[in-house]
Amino acid sequence: MNSDVHLSRDEAQVSLETIARIQRQTRRTVAHGGGPWHMMVWGTIWFLGFLANQFLTPEQAGMIWTIMAGLGMIASFVIGWWYSKKMRRPLQDARIGLFWLAWFVNSSVIVYLTKAYQDATVLNLTIAVLAMFGYVVMGLWLWQPLAWVGIAVTIIATLAYTWMPEYVNLIMALLGGGTLFFSGLYIYRSWR
Repeated sequence: MNSDVHLSRDEAQVSLETIARIQRQTRRTVAHGGGPWHMMVWGTIWFLGFLANQFLTPEQAGMIWTIMAGLGMIASFVIGWWYSKKMRRPLQDARIGLFWLAWFVNSSVIVYLTKAYQDATVLNLTIAVLAMFGYVVMGLWLWQPLAWVGIAVTIIATLAYTWMPEYVNLIMALLGGGTLFFSGLYIYRSWR
């Protein structure tokens, strides 16, 4: 079945304006949602955790990661709870929460099976890359910038570990944590 659709110049202009309006509304919704806050919280955690790995003993760094990850999970729960009440998308928010719960369980199994826990740097990079896989999935599912952040940080982690292993934690603190934090800040500030 072949049907030719011919739009007048005015109809095409109205359609383009409608698309642009919907894009602006989507950006505002994302900026007013919890996503940018999650990115800033976890960017800060990555920055502090990877700096601890670079400059402190493994025991001290492990303690900092444990405390920061615990605080991050609490902060993520509070942010998710707060914005789910505000945005009124209970089904979508529940699916996002369940996705990250499934991610956590599967990532824990992967870390256990690969014995990544035997080396702090490998453990942290494994979790970082798995988290960025989660960002890519969220980007494909919800909003594309998350996918690009996930891809960028995965590339940074891979190149840093391959080419500069002695500075991988410093690079991940600055570029990994920095990318998460400043991407969240950018989205929050400029998409309003």
